[in-house]
Amino acid sequence: MDILSSRPYLFPFLSAFFLSVLFLSFVPVLDRRFLSKRKESGRSHKPLPRLGGVALVLSFLVALLFERSIVSSGPFLGLVSGSVLILFFGFRDDIVPIPWPVQLLFQTGLAILLFISGMRAWVMTNPFGNPVFLHPESVIWPSLLIGAFFTLLIMNAINWADGVDGLLGGISFPAFAVLFLVSLRPEVGQPTVAILSVMFAGLSLGLLVFNVPPARLLAGTAGSYFLGFGIAALALFSGAKIATTLLVLSVPVLDVCFVIASRIRARHSPFRGGDERHLHDRLRNAGWSDGAIMIFFTFVSAISGIAALVLPAMGKAFFLLALGAGFVFFVSSLGNVTKKEV
Repeated sequence: MDILSSRPYLFPFLSAFFLSVLFLSFVPVLDRRFLSKRKESGRSHKPLPRLGGVALVLSFLVALLFERSIVSSGPFLGLVSGSVLILFFGFRDDIVPIPWPVQLLFQTGLAILLFISGMRAWVMTNPFGNPVFLHPESVIWPSLLIGAFFTLLIMNAINWADGVDGLLGGISFPAFAVLFLVSLRPEVGQPTVAILSVMFAGLSLGLLVFNVPPARLLAGTAGSYFLGFGIAALALFSGAKIATTLLVLSVPVLDVCFVIASRIRARHSPFRGGDERHLHDRLRNAGWSDGAIMIFFTFVSAISGIAALVLPAMGKAFFLLALGAGFVFFVSSLGNVTKKEV
């Protein structure tokens, strides 16, 4: 079956891609007054405009105006509302940094918004037996807590991974591609999620046009929050893509868990950056170029995405365990963290 001709998925992909390229092309010209003067952690190039994420959100909202096949619903309105909130919050943080407690509170609010709009975790994959149903309509707390934890984990995994040029688009594109393909499966059958996923994939690809090393602009907080929020929201849209998403984003998710554990063990705040504990920081300190780091993350994300599509539940569990063990061994082999203050 020809996926792109079976339903109108090619147009939303192309419209999102070309609109993002158009909007992003104006960022370096119109963003002079918002040029970041602060040093970007881990980046060696001169300060760049940080409002690429604002352009991505605007591109998404404009692209939706041309997509008449999407049925307005609670989850859809939640996604759009959250995107608009990220637009303003991210713009503010990209101009004047917002303290991390406020950012964490904002992320929690977005997670609650998703739950209220109907994007809820209602079933958990069990590799050893039948799925576990959470029944969010009768007992809301398990679904709310799992959904909020998942949303915060994905948003921070994507945000923290944005420390090397090209990395944000390189890991987001495979994630949205997998969500698109899963949504087309007969047992899932979610054309709305498929359309939105392919639109986000187009936005991610458009960002790569300007953000591959050496980058001409940065996505900033608005961009990383927006793409992370999009992944989490679309995974929760049906309530059944959490495990698949975690597998596709296994490297950035494992990196978040490893960094938090490392900081806690060192008696540091788990949310304070600047210590070069992330995998991309360690790879750069080991002599890897930004281009090589981007290719490595994108390749692993693509392989993980293929595994998420073809492996059964038990196979996914073993794949993730093997990847986790390999991640710990690989990170440990890169040497000690370079400690420095922000």
